[in-house]
Amino acid sequence: MLIRIKGAISNCYLLLGDKPVLVDTGAPGDLRRILAALKHHGVKVEQLALILLTHGHSSSAGCAAELRRLSKAQVAMHAGDLELVRHGRNGVLAAQSNFGRLLRPFVDEPFEAFEPDLVFNEGISLEPYGLRGHVLPTPGHTPGSISVVLASGEAIIGDVLRGSLLWPNQARPHYYCNDPEQNHRSIVRLAREGLLRCYPGHFGSFPGSQLGRHLDLINDEALEFSGERA
Repeated sequence: MLIRIKGAISNCYLLLGDKPVLVDTGAPGDLRRILAALKHHGVKVEQLALILLTHGHSSSAGCAAELRRLSKAQVAMHAGDLELVRHGRNGVLAAQSNFGRLLRPFVDEPFEAFEPDLVFNEGISLEPYGLRGHVLPTPGHTPGSISVVLASGEAIIGDVLRGSLLWPNQARPHYYCNDPEQNHRSIVRLAREGLLRCYPGHFGSFPGSQLGRHLDLINDEALEFSGERA
């Protein structure tokens, strides 16, 4: 079972298999919301078997250090974002729009630095935690961005794309992306998984078909740009 936990500016997700797994830990200040959600679903914080981070920004790793102290669970993440969490800083937030540039001072906040317990370079299986699924590297937003792909056809995709605040079931480009070309390849990788539904780090979920639609929009824009240059 996948349960969305809404934080102040971002989402966390509770995965209930044989052992509960928390994906992402919200922004600094979200701890009370997360603990309340765990309690509501009958999970004690000490029961968490793993804390898995989709990437190393404050919106997803903001409460990781606090939750590790409370739960004694291991924190796992991709090696590509190690330096971010070791310093408790977001690093470069490369805005993809004017709105992103305006928003940056309000979301670029520091968080408690920590050293993760489990660091990986490739994907990992979630079967040791009683979950049918795996971690898929999906870099672009950050070098160490990952997605959690479940056998149910659901995937937690971090900030590869975001949901829409105004239009339910639609995907939108994230406000920040360090490597748009690499992120495009990650969207292709996710689209090949044949996903039924995607759960982003910000706003609501959307059908997996939105991945292909987003790629079509990118390709159309690239063709239009090429025509203008010609």
